[in-house]
Amino acid sequence: MAFNRTNYIPFAQETFRLSSIDRGIRGLNSPVMPGSNGLLDGATNAGATNVQAYRNQLLADQDTLQNIGSAAPQAASNAMGQVRSQAAAQSDQEVKVQMLLNERMAEALYANQSGVRLMDFNAVMQSPEKYQLLHNISAGKALAYGMSPDLAGEVTTKNQYM
Repeated sequence: MAFNRTNYIPFAQETFRLSSIDRGIRGLNSPVMPGSNGLLDGATNAGATNVQAYRNQLLADQDTLQNIGSAAPQAASNAMGQVRSQAAAQSDQEVKVQMLLNERMAEALYANQSGVRLMDFNAVMQSPEKYQLLHNISAGKALAYGMSPDLAGEVTTKNQYM
């Protein structure tokens, strides 16, 4: 007669259970579940059931979950990279504009005898003669608008203390 492993319960376990029931002590039953260890592996009889399809599906599901979990950080990293590249492109445009402005300023300084006039103006603006120059400019503007040049002196004096 062939030995059936799936219905096998060790003799000591069976007699312990029966002995406990006879004495009315049901709480002392063995916590160990009787039967072979192969009962919980997804197949009732490993020789008769092929669990390969189930295992393949389980692995495919795990792969999908891992791909979903890693897709979010990859998408965030991609978005941040695009933002950085747009900021770099904008910064590059601003740098080109500033370089063009500097080039035009250098051309203007070269046309004005290498900035001598600009340096002279800066020297006057740092000297006590600054307010006389500003008064002359204000008087010229007032005359251009058809106003009294005396009003220009008042505006210049007021601006002097601001």
